[in-house]
Amino acid sequence: MGTIKRIELFFQEGSSDKVYNAEIEDVGGAFTVHVAWGRRGAKLNTGDKAVRVTRAVAEATFAKLVREKTGKGYEERTAAHEPAAIAPPEGQGSGSRVTGKRAKVGAKAQLLTAIEDDTELARMLADAAMIAQQKLDGVRVLVTVGDDGLVPTNRDGQVTQLAGKALDGLAYLPKGTIVDGEVIGDAYWLFDVLELAGDDVRSRGYFERWQLLDEELEPALTGAAQILPVAQGNKAKQKLHDSLRAARAEGIVFKHRDAPYAGGRGTTQRKYKFVKSADVIIVENAGNAYRMCVYDGGKLFEVGRVFAGTTNASRADLNARLGRGEKPVAEVKYLYATDDHQLFQPVFVALRTDKVAKACTRAQLVETDRRVIA
Repeated sequence: MGTIKRIELFFQEGSSDKVYNAEIEDVGGAFTVHVAWGRRGAKLNTGDKAVRVTRAVAEATFAKLVREKTGKGYEERTAAHEPAAIAPPEGQGSGSRVTGKRAKVGAKAQLLTAIEDDTELARMLADAAMIAQQKLDGVRVLVTVGDDGLVPTNRDGQVTQLAGKALDGLAYLPKGTIVDGEVIGDAYWLFDVLELAGDDVRSRGYFERWQLLDEELEPALTGAAQILPVAQGNKAKQKLHDSLRAARAEGIVFKHRDAPYAGGRGTTQRKYKFVKSADVIIVENAGNAYRMCVYDGGKLFEVGRVFAGTTNASRADLNARLGRGEKPVAEVKYLYATDDHQLFQPVFVALRTDKVAKACTRAQLVETDRRVIA
């Protein structure tokens, strides 16, 4: 009875200073793997990766957790190996020693900050200083045009090979140019420029930079490389918003027309996702998330796994219900359902004790159209 195995792990690098603890508890011959994680020195999140399983299953789950975490750069805390008082700089900490981070050779992308409610959405639509665009569901890629050709980098400035032939349409851009956009299939949609033929334009306002794209660079684009349109003014932004919703697009983006390009997340570029909701049946604690199903005819159909949105309290409740053999119904929000009806970016909202499992059907799921609404 009690704890039969325990490990404490830590990760320190740059702004990351976090811990991950795991233990196996023996409760009358049934074994549960408990975990706790979070920022070092703060209150930790807690959960279970396996509930009332055999010792062999618990040992395997525990070992898998340790392998995954150490593979990502976590280190075991021992009496002889304690975390530093302050996390070391990026490139000198846990992650770099274990995983060998790729060098950053490009600019860091300017990221979007989420709009959380409809009141703020209405304010963005009414604000004349904010320009609107479609939120894309692609792979973020910045491209530097240099003496040796095109160098694609990800949002962190690391060289990436994800772009493929989507960048072929940039071959005629002038050297010394850096553009920002997203790859969707074999197409590259540009929405910003950082440098133009050696001239750094990051300090200029967003709309002026977009005009440079449209007027200076668009004539040089070929193939599937295109400029993402913008909407200005209340009526045009509302029309775009309504069109995107009707087309089941992912969402809408707002950018301050006079704001410079600044890497990282700020307040001048915002995003609003058109989230959906569904009632699902929680059938299992699958270790790293809860397995969700709905009914398709008379059979259960799996629609993915959810962890985001759960709390220490809700996880304890879910685990207790599952341990009693229940199959609780929960409401989840999600961005869209994929072609094979897997929920993309699901977020747990709450248990729905007022709903019956048979009401959780596959027909309620909504897909998203990833095409650009030009």
